[in-house]
Amino acid sequence: MIRKNILFTFDYELFLGKRSGTVERCLIAPTKQILEILKLHDAKGIFFVDTTYLLRLKEVAKQHQKAALDYEKVSSQIKEVARTHFICPHIHPHWLNAKYLEELNQWDLSDITFYRFHNLNEQERAPLFESSVHIIREILGNASYPIDAYRAGGWCIQPFEDFKPSFESYGIHYDFSVLRGMKNFSEAQFYDFENAPPKDIYEFDQDPTLEKEGGRFREYCISTVSPSPFSKLTEKFLLKYLWKMGDRYSGDGFSVHVPNAAAEQSSGIEMISVELLNLVKFRIYLRFLQRNDYMHFISHPKMLSQHNLSIFGKFMKKIYSTYEIETNYHNMIAV
Repeated sequence: MIRKNILFTFDYELFLGKRSGTVERCLIAPTKQILEILKLHDAKGIFFVDTTYLLRLKEVAKQHQKAALDYEKVSSQIKEVARTHFICPHIHPHWLNAKYLEELNQWDLSDITFYRFHNLNEQERAPLFESSVHIIREILGNASYPIDAYRAGGWCIQPFEDFKPSFESYGIHYDFSVLRGMKNFSEAQFYDFENAPPKDIYEFDQDPTLEKEGGRFREYCISTVSPSPFSKLTEKFLLKYLWKMGDRYSGDGFSVHVPNAAAEQSSGIEMISVELLNLVKFRIYLRFLQRNDYMHFISHPKMLSQHNLSIFGKFMKKIYSTYEIETNYHNMIAV
């Protein structure tokens, strides 16, 4: 049976705009459904937990009972996930300026001054990264695996010199931030992956878009597809129908608003993701896997609809009956 390397990665986070949404709808409920599907096939996922949210939530929980209950729920679920899957840090620094809305038990993250890790000063970066690793270790206790991987908030892993000292200090050897072919220069985000190597997994040292054989770090690029114009048109009608039928994403918050923001990308490509997987994309994803030995999903529990989850379950059943699947990134090699 042909072997395929597949990464199922999830950014475990609330919404990052003027309303964060609730813990139950953005995290707890959709993550439970994801775990059920992964368990059916003994597949491993990587959950990149928004540690800056955890740090603020823990702080506010000292004074607000609802926040304390949220911290207990989230911590409990993270422990549950860690029994089978990987938990790794994911930092959205603008949580440092988030305002807790007691009456809603939600957060306002409208201030995007520190959306990029780079916007923190040099004296702030290392302590925040340290606290991010520490809070995961605090929740997990003695984890059975090293916390050795990272995904940058908003894909903003550049300039890498901001991260390299912390990667070295805390044993982060693997990065999952590069979305090859994409770039975005806005008031919040800054990344440029257009010149990343034409490889799925490669080693680097100073720059995650510059391969260096024998480099200290390893990049696992997020996979992309290029749907045809006909597929896009068909998908448009499908999504409109699903929306009218009430089949919408689980989360109840608002995404970050960035004035005049526009991500630029190579012609017609989009990331591979459970929240973008639907009946139209089902065969597109299967064809991608047929032609490639590596497939990297980036997904967000808050963005998943029941249709997404249903088609994902169907996709998993099909690929596991067709291929030998490896989902542990430690067992995948640079090629």
